[in-house]
Amino acid sequence: MTVRDARPRLTDPGRDRIARRTRPVPVQAPADADDLPRYLGALRRLSDADDLAVAYAGCTVAVEVARRAGSAGGLVMAYSERSSSARRLGDLTAARDDAEAAAELLQVSGAEPDGATAALLTARRLAVRLDRGELEPADALLAATPFGGDLPDEPEYLLLRYSRGRLHAAQSRPGEGLADLYRCGERVAARRADHPGVLPWRSAAATVLAGLGAAEAAERLVTEEVALTRRHGLASALGRALRIQGRVRPGLAGREPAEEAVRVLQGTPRRFELATALVDLGGLLNLARRRPQARRVLRDGLELAEQCGSPELIARARDFTAGKSPSR
Repeated sequence: MTVRDARPRLTDPGRDRIARRTRPVPVQAPADADDLPRYLGALRRLSDADDLAVAYAGCTVAVEVARRAGSAGGLVMAYSERSSSARRLGDLTAARDDAEAAAELLQVSGAEPDGATAALLTARRLAVRLDRGELEPADALLAATPFGGDLPDEPEYLLLRYSRGRLHAAQSRPGEGLADLYRCGERVAARRADHPGVLPWRSAAATVLAGLGAAEAAERLVTEEVALTRRHGLASALGRALRIQGRVRPGLAGREPAEEAVRVLQGTPRRFELATALVDLGGLLNLARRRPQARRVLRDGLELAEQCGSPELIARARDFTAGKSPSR
């Protein structure tokens, strides 16, 4: 379906906010709106390989092509994909704006409200809200969609199930959260794609189990994820797994993986992941009574959390700076 320039959200909400293009996009530009699925699929592969700045720049090209063609469907796909790249880069404000632009246009794009495009977009909208700590808005978003019950096992719906599981866990509904996360594990295993780079369900489930007091089960899951990412995974996936390992280990036992997580993530483009790792490490350093070092780490974490736009992480960093112990 096409739309006129006068329609809301046809203009680019993030066009001038981020300039991250570091090299030419190594994918042939789309000839027209019909060529966008091919182009955006290639950009998604770049994003999955952490070539995020280039993927983001390519998505902006896609937005312009769809805008010139007046294609609401093309804009939904382009904004959705760019939202994902922005979130991975750690710009949660840009990610939110692009995701909401896509959601507004979804209604006039002709896409099925319970189809794969809508499921993927819902997963991405939930993920941004979770990163920002907006649990009530995330719950309201999910309630307004047709995705509250059982879901198909196609990749887009599995990503939505993963985000939904994280939301349930964050809302103190561990049973529902674990059910979704374990189902993700079953389905990616059936597809022979069970790797944290595809879906890090183990570390997400480990966080839930640790909160339930199942320390051994949590440690087993996250240790397996660390081992998988060490063998053949992106540095960002390893950093995330190490960060979760630092969280689930009791007391000061988590400090070593938490410190390694920071070192690993400093070499990646994942700024929000690094900010979270810094705040987690600062809390553990406080627990170890290493106050000067904790203050330095938390100052860096707070500054990065503010740049990323996560009120929840900002609040955690300030709590730890005030001397509060990290919650498990």
